[in-house]
Amino acid sequence: MVAGLALLLAGCGTQRASKSQDSENAASSSSLLAIKSSEKMSADNLSPQQSVSLVAAYAGNKYGNDWASMTKKAERQGLKVNLYPTSKYKLSDNGQGVAYDVTTGGKSTGLIYTIDNDDVNLYQNVKVGKTSNKIATVSKQDMVKYINDKGQAKLVGNLAKSAQVVDKRTESAETSSNGDTTSHQYGREGKVTVPTEMQGTWYSADHDSNSTITFGKNTLTSDGNTSYIYKQNPSFLSGDQTMNRSVQDATEDWVSGKFIDLHGLHYLNIRGWCQNAGDGSSFAVHTETINGKEVKVLVTAGGAGFWTDGVYYQNKDTAQQQADKKFADLYYMDDDD
Repeated sequence: MVAGLALLLAGCGTQRASKSQDSENAASSSSLLAIKSSEKMSADNLSPQQSVSLVAAYAGNKYGNDWASMTKKAERQGLKVNLYPTSKYKLSDNGQGVAYDVTTGGKSTGLIYTIDNDDVNLYQNVKVGKTSNKIATVSKQDMVKYINDKGQAKLVGNLAKSAQVVDKRTESAETSSNGDTTSHQYGREGKVTVPTEMQGTWYSADHDSNSTITFGKNTLTSDGNTSYIYKQNPSFLSGDQTMNRSVQDATEDWVSGKFIDLHGLHYLNIRGWCQNAGDGSSFAVHTETINGKEVKVLVTAGGAGFWTDGVYYQNKDTAQQQADKKFADLYYMDDDD
């Protein structure tokens, strides 16, 4: 459903780094960043703030050097992660097209990571315009295991309390060649803010197909392609300009968004900017009981009846285990039979 529409972390992967890097990193991580505690954390249902804090704590402890310095400073001054399109850099692995610039106070120090389905690609000393090779690739589950084994879960929690995740991608996309960032051309009336609980990466294995959706503050990313979500003036679709090729080209990365409450869910309904027919795709965050635990899920719906056509999870393993699972409290097309 969302194929072609192309925060954060999930899956099972194995860490990969060169032997020379392993030796160097082992020497620089001889001491932990925080006093060990018995506190444990889970890889499930992490908020965007917890996810970025997990990466910072893991990289700081495991690889030391600039990552360690930044993480220690972030304990005192706060962690701030800015999201940019990977086109800003020359990275050896662009992942899903989003670069996570991990900072304290917002000033970049070249500590970047990207997400590639199940894995996180870690970088340091990244500079704009210069080629950068990743120092390691590691899965979310492996990071959590490392953090728990080293007794650093409390550090992750402390970082997450004041962590900020700021999506800078829309700012770049809105800046035209003449520097105009206020244009309301083609019916655009402003950004649509995605609910905080919806922001991040979601996974599904429904319909025998693995699928990933990532929501930013004002964006939707799938299959490496990012769409920017705006409010649309209803009069825009009433004219014939939607058939103009130049208009379609100018708005190809835009989608219209609005909120609709139906079937007990608060949906974000998204449609193509020049879409004259059809009901678009709708998304709502909901809670289901899975294996005796309350789990946050993303419900996707389509059609005139807003029928549920997929369920996404924050963990790829859970998505595989729950593939094609139907929940009694969701509204499906065959409920109308």
